[in-house]
Amino acid sequence: MTDTSNMPDYVDRLGHGEICFPQPLRLEGTTSYAFALDADSRSVQAFVDSQLNAACAPELRYETVGDTVLLTFLEVAAATSLSQTIGVQGDREAMFWVPLWEYREGQIFPRLTFWVPYLFINVDTGLVVGREIWGYRKTLGDIQLVTDPGDRFVARTTIFPTFADTTRAVENAELITLTGTDVHGPWRDDFQDIGGMLSVIMDQMRHPQGLLETMVEGAAFVWDIGKLAFDFIVPVVNLKQFRAAEDWTKACYQAITESPAHLDAVHRGGLMPGQWACTIRDCESHQIARDLGLSGTRDGDLLTTQARFAFWVNFDFTTRNGKTLWQAPG
Repeated sequence: MTDTSNMPDYVDRLGHGEICFPQPLRLEGTTSYAFALDADSRSVQAFVDSQLNAACAPELRYETVGDTVLLTFLEVAAATSLSQTIGVQGDREAMFWVPLWEYREGQIFPRLTFWVPYLFINVDTGLVVGREIWGYRKTLGDIQLVTDPGDRFVARTTIFPTFADTTRAVENAELITLTGTDVHGPWRDDFQDIGGMLSVIMDQMRHPQGLLETMVEGAAFVWDIGKLAFDFIVPVVNLKQFRAAEDWTKACYQAITESPAHLDAVHRGGLMPGQWACTIRDCESHQIARDLGLSGTRDGDLLTTQARFAFWVNFDFTTRNGKTLWQAPG
């Protein structure tokens, strides 16, 4: 646990336009739609090496877990700070989840954790809180759900198709879309608690090219999943950093932080009907398909890949105080 006794007091700006609300945060009435995508572990590892391990290795090192990443779209009905009386706000988000093994020098067994390299959110408060406190790589975006007119999941944001002095930003561009076939049947209610949710997810991963069958550290994975079912905490790591005012190539602060999300309750959920296809736009500002090693059919600057399975879940959770796992000297 990091000693905070020598840290300066935060100059509170509540009432003066503050939008970075203090943790812990309680989020109720969250509905998440998750899609498992096949990824190339070598591409993902190269991405992890360039974005996480480049800062903290060898003291702390991260390695990929299998060949699966999750893409989730979610809607939060009500989020509020548990530290200050401010108010309630909902949001929508779309994000990629990468499961990782965390290795620390002198530690024999790895720890299962998650990294979110791309996250799009439709409210500025959630963006600022996530980036400033925990280091999430959040970007403002417009999020469309399948429950909206159009029957699709869409994440729109500002992109740059190419990097050039003459390239003009494309605002509100469709970056990620999910479309389904035969999806209008009844949505299954396969579980009503955390244990049931984990059981359904792990069962879907048990196929010849699935996550569980491709891991050397399978026993450690099962242990950490069991631990999740016991203490209901999902650990997420991020590289939290700020550019130095004196030199854009330097960081005045750099650390690997963990933001634990406690699952307060899982109300209901299940497998989603039909088949789902994920289409991602290629652009130099968001090299998602390359970073995650996604493959599929191409049509111009669009890559379409099939989701292996999809599920939905309605739950409440609390984002707790985080941890600084590693910090650059200086």
